[in-house]
This record gives sequence, C-alpha cells and structure tokens, in this order.
Amino acid sequence: MSKLNNRITVVCILSIAICVCAFLFIYYGNKNEEFDYNEHLDEHVIKVSDDKGMVEPIVVNLQEMAYYIMNVEGDIQQMACQYDSEHPEKYWLIRIESTYDMKDYAKDLVYDSCVRDTIYYMEALKAGVELTKEEQELAANDAKIIMENLTGKQMELSDYTQDALYSLEKKLYLASKYVNTLTEEGYKMEELELEGSYYKELVSSYNIEVNDEVWDKVVLGELSITQ
Repeated sequence: MSKLNNRITVVCILSIAICVCAFLFIYYGNKNEEFDYNEHLDEHVIKVSDDKGMVEPIVVNLQEMAYYIMNVEGDIQQMACQYDSEHPEKYWLIRIESTYDMKDYAKDLVYDSCVRDTIYYMEALKAGVELTKEEQELAANDAKIIMENLTGKQMELSDYTQDALYSLEKKLYLASKYVNTLTEEGYKMEELELEGSYYKELVSSYNIEVNDEVWDKVVLGELSITQ
C-alpha cells in the first residue's frame, strides 16, 4: 500500500511540475512575443477626463499616438546619429538611470506630449475657441504635406489617411490657438510647457486613465525609423 501511495505522490508531483512549466512557457512566450503596433491602431491608449465634467472625455487610440511616436523618434534619432552615425542604436540604449534608458525617456515624452495637447484642446473647447476658415485650410495643408512626406515605415506603423491627419491637425491647431490666448494674457511659454507651473496645476484637474494592456507593450526606438 505504501508503494502505491508513493507512486501516486510521484505522479502528482510530476503533474504539478508539468503544469507549472506549461504556465511559465505560455506566460513568458506571450510576454516576449513581438507586439505588432499596426494591428492595434483602433485600441485606446489613454482617456482624458475633466474632473469638473465641463467637456466630454477624450479617448486617444494608438493611431493618434503614432503621430507623437514619429515626431519623438525622429528627433531623438537625429541626436543618435550625431552621437554615433554608424551605430545610432547605441544612443537609444544610454542609461539615464539604472533602469531607465533613452527608449523609456522617449516613450514618456510621447505620452506626456499627447496628454498636454489633449488637455489644451479640451481647455480650448471649454473656452469656446474655434478655428477660422483660414486656420482650417492651414491645417488641411499641413495634413497634406505630412501625408506626402511619410516614409514607408511610418505609413506601415500608422496607416494614416489624409482625413485622419486633418482631424489630428485641427485638434493641434485648436490647442495651439488656446495656448496663444494664454500668452496674450501674460503667461510665459515656459509656464505652459510640460514642466511649467501653469501646466502642472492644470493637469492636476484632469483624470488620465491609461490602458496598460496596450501601452506597456509599446517599445520605442525603431517603430518609425530604421536603425
């Protein structure tokens, strides 16, 4: 009887071990699986809400976030090429802190810039700011120019249409127009930027929800550029 019990114990242990190994394989396999950005363009990344409910919440999806990714990656890649023209990828791996490198910095800058523009856009809506016909035409022209200058890799990342870019440009124009009204009231640009005192107080009056299931999988450094 004791031998039978021993066999049962061994079988149970082996079964548990197999289950654990299978779980770890699936978990780490999925974790390390490459994230195809283009397949998730419609998925939302952030939701920005006014604490006072004076304007409808704004949801930003991955396609809109691609605009910021392309701009930030392009700017940092220029610095990377100046740092080491033959191996610019080395610059992206520079550690700012022990567990924080340039890829992390770029991702935070993308997120912060998008949130800032969205909040100023919502402030513009609350203030009743509107674009003139001329400003709408400028936004349309900017969208056309951007569309014409997107690289193959940028198009593959974003899947932009001119209409999608036009909608985004109108949002940015409206946010910028509102910021200009603040400067006319006497505020300095450094107060209105990400680290500025005015903006820090303003952002505290908004609630930002992040879809970590999507955003955590996004890694910058070569999404829209070629190393």
